[in-house]
Amino acid sequence: MVKTNQILISNKSFVLYDTLDKIDSYLEELELGKKDELHVRLLIEETLGMLGALTGEYHALLWAEKEDKECSVKLIAKTEMDVDKKRELLAVSKTGENALAKGFMGKIGDIIENGILNYENLMKLQQVYGGGYVDYAAIGGTPTETVFTWSLDQYKDALSNEMEENEAATHAWDELEKSIVASLAKDVIVGVKKDQVELTMVTELSGK
Repeated sequence: MVKTNQILISNKSFVLYDTLDKIDSYLEELELGKKDELHVRLLIEETLGMLGALTGEYHALLWAEKEDKECSVKLIAKTEMDVDKKRELLAVSKTGENALAKGFMGKIGDIIENGILNYENLMKLQQVYGGGYVDYAAIGGTPTETVFTWSLDQYKDALSNEMEENEAATHAWDELEKSIVASLAKDVIVGVKKDQVELTMVTELSGK
């Protein structure tokens, strides 16, 4: 296994371009082909964009690992999201729920923020599609008493099963097909435990 140096990211000192410069030098250590390196860098860019959109304070470690024919982009984050502030943001929505998350990575950010707050908020994550709703956290997630795990693979399966009867699920699937992350990643896994989140995005390597 090859592991790059971990990069510490905080929204108090977050500068996207400076972080990407560091990523470029770290990716060289993985000795990927040009195409594979581009795909991994795109996944990292999308992750950084998601972090930049989070509303609460956070600290995160970001790195990449290569093993056999796969490469994983990994993130461990802790946040100090203010519950009252989050409620104010939700109050802006007509439904009082997270119905305005934009794009696939916006939804991952919602899972991270709300999962850290509490499981009740997490299971209420919804997105409006064509007048209908998709419970995007619930249908891709597995909650227990101490941890919540969400998987893109499970989410895809759930959407494909609902598309015939739920037009909103069809719109959600269309959104996935337009997502850079969903097209490049074999799977995306989010684990939430107390105040910590672990995000793993796995992509297959072509050797090119």
